[in-house]
Formats: sequence, C-alpha cells, structure tokens
Amino acid sequence: MLKAVYSGIPGSYAEEAALAFFPAGTPLLQASSFGDACKKLAEGEADRVVLPVENSTTGAIAEVYDLLSRYGFFIVGEQYVRIEHCLMALPGADLSQIREVASHEQGISQSAEFLGNYPDWVRRPVYNTAAAAQMVAQSGSPHMAAIASRRAAEYYGLSILAGNINQKAENYTRFIIAAREPEFEENSRKISLLFTLPHTVGSLCRVLRLFEEAGMNLVKIESRPMADRNWEYLFFLDFVTDRPDSPEKLFEHVRECTQTFRFLGRYPHKEPGK
Repeated sequence: MLKAVYSGIPGSYAEEAALAFFPAGTPLLQASSFGDACKKLAEGEADRVVLPVENSTTGAIAEVYDLLSRYGFFIVGEQYVRIEHCLMALPGADLSQIREVASHEQGISQSAEFLGNYPDWVRRPVYNTAAAAQMVAQSGSPHMAAIASRRAAEYYGLSILAGNINQKAENYTRFIIAAREPEFEENSRKISLLFTLPHTVGSLCRVLRLFEEAGMNLVKIESRPMADRNWEYLFFLDFVTDRPDSPEKLFEHVRECTQTFRFLGRYPHKEPGK
C-alpha cells in the first residue's frame, strides 16, 4: 500500500486533503515542514507527498513551487479543501481574555480582517494551523488562542470563540499530490509544465499561442525567480484539455521556443467543492 506524507499534524488542512484524496486506511506520515515532507518522498520513506500550492484568497505558496523545481517531482493528482478558519481557545476562555493568537502565517493572513478588530493581540506564526491548536491545548493559558479548523478544535478539545473568520467565505486551498515518477490515470485532463524562456520580445506570447492553437485552456501561471540567475524566472503553467491523445508533438514545438522545458504531470482535473 502507498504511503503518503504531509506537513503538519492531525487536524491540519493538509491531513484533511490527504484523507479526502487517498483510499481509507492509507498510511499517512507527518512532516515538520514542506521541505521535510519533500525529503521523505525523495528518500523513499513515502510514496506520495501532499503539498498546498495556492489559496483562493492569498494566492500561490511560493515555497512549494520552489521545492517542486528543486526536487523534480511529478504531480499525479490534486485536491481542493474548503478553508474555514476558527478562533479557538481553552474551554471556559472568552474573547476578552485573549492576548495572543497563533496560526500558520497563511491562517493569520487570511483572517486579517477579523484580527484587525483586535490590534493589541500578539500574532505568533507557527508552521501549521493544527500545531497552533495543539500549542493552545498544551499551554493551559486562557490568554492564548489559535486559528485553525473546526476539526482541529474537536481533535484538541478546544472551544470555538468565533467561526468562519477568514475574510472570504468561499475560501479554498488547492493541494497537489506528487510522486517521484509520473503516473497517468484515465480522464486526466490537467497538464502541468515548467519552463524557462529566452530574453526576447514576445517569447512568452509565442509559447502561449501554441497551447491556444492546440485548444488547451490556461488555468494557472506562476513565475518564480531562478536561484542561480538574477532577473530570470521559472514559469509554472497548468492547462486543462479535452484531447485524449498525448500532446508530445505539441511539447516538441514548445521545446523549440523555450530555454528549458519540463513536464510536471498529467492528472484528473478537480473543481473546488466537488
């Protein structure tokens, strides 16, 4: 049976994504960071890694894109998780007692509007929302709160002081499932690519036109600076296609227009809330 790894602890949104994607009973390993999770996959401790790549409120998670580039993994699936951040504290505590709030930096950012009502609260970023809930549960302090999921509140025995505090009601995080080798499933409509471009006029436009002519819909484009070259960028792109055939001929034309090109995966396309 495949083993999967995610960054976080029970009650985290990443665990929720893993539970939704994999069959019941799949062994799930925990990692202390995105980098640690990728290391476990690279070294064979796990067969799949679950990583968040973007949120519908705060956008791309840059660190994960950098790790995909560094490790050379392949995307084999995706899973959307609805994010409902809750403010939670020890049973019996109330809002007037809170002095400090802990969460992942994304949880704090996505709840900025709510937190603006409490400017005196100290914000403490931690590596995972569920870890923040666990920290509050272990603190014994009625002055400390966490921003995490309802599931985390239940798991760590905390009381919810305010629910759905993220400023965008329909808030989703897209997770990818990556492997050391590419795998293909039937009805795989989504294609992810990585390439670099020459510094010439219209270079990106020429590449995108190739996909347009092939009837592929661009649904995501992300650029990241290259670690060893100033002012040069890696481009990550996601396309959705209804073509049942392999797009190898198209990729040949793309290679002619790019400096470097890497196929990241073809996998089933999912939609938020489905």
